[in-house]
Amino acid sequence: MQRHWRVGGSFLGMQGTLPSRSDVPAVLLMAALFFSFGLFAILRPNKLRSAMDNFANASKEGSWHPYRMPLPVLRLVVGGIGIGGAALFGYIAYVVLNR
Repeated sequence: MQRHWRVGGSFLGMQGTLPSRSDVPAVLLMAALFFSFGLFAILRPNKLRSAMDNFANASKEGSWHPYRMPLPVLRLVVGGIGIGGAALFGYIAYVVLNR
């Protein structure tokens, strides 16, 4: 007997569902983590670059990595993504709590 699985069945089942109030603690935790990462990238981009360098050199030493951008660009891009991610998760929590 052969089984036929729908491709992406569980993912398609998630679409259209709304988060519940029980999801709020996890959403707020993710917002705090994204915010702290973005703030760290803005305040200490050289430390972030060093940590990323150590992590990347563990697998492929001497190869090019996206973090090898100038510090102002690293600060803007990575910090902006972190703060933007925090804002997104904060908005999700806001929507869940106000419905």
